[in-house]
Amino acid sequence: MEAYGIGPRVALAPRYADATLEYTGCDASGAGDNKAFFDIPFKCNVVYAACTVTATIATDCVVAFDRRHTAGSDGSDRTDGTIAAITIPTTTAVGTMVYDKAAQGSLTKAAADALTSAATCRAGGGYWDGTYCKNHPYGELQPGNEVVVQIASGGTGKFTPILVVDMLGEVMANLDDVLETA
Repeated sequence: MEAYGIGPRVALAPRYADATLEYTGCDASGAGDNKAFFDIPFKCNVVYAACTVTATIATDCVVAFDRRHTAGSDGSDRTDGTIAAITIPTTTAVGTMVYDKAAQGSLTKAAADALTSAATCRAGGGYWDGTYCKNHPYGELQPGNEVVVQIASGGTGKFTPILVVDMLGEVMANLDDVLETA
């Protein structure tokens, strides 16, 4: 099996809930889930997540970037803000980018040891090895994962989400949710 090399630092393209959001940006007054998504095409580490303001933020807005262990699933394996928890302050001007490096942290060993099922481990940001929860960098992602943008606390204004990653070298056959076509 051929390995792909370590690639450049790249910004992944978001996928939006509807075409209006893609054109104007996520509406900060629309508190709720699933505003934008990032599909993960390769094993990578998140460098940072960000929001670029496209319409002045008039009231504080909190945006969470969550990791879904299983793309498209709102099951119990989703984290809450482990990729980023960004507060866009009141009166943030158009063109300002607000970022967070939360994904560079990781679950502690003690916290991982306390999580005793695959679902609680993944929701806590760990990696389930089939028996135990392993502390794991929050921002290490692989194909089959998804990053979901949610507005945890809305305000007024608009923004576009950004996710910047570094590719990691890996043999495709080693990845959990990757299958080569017949």
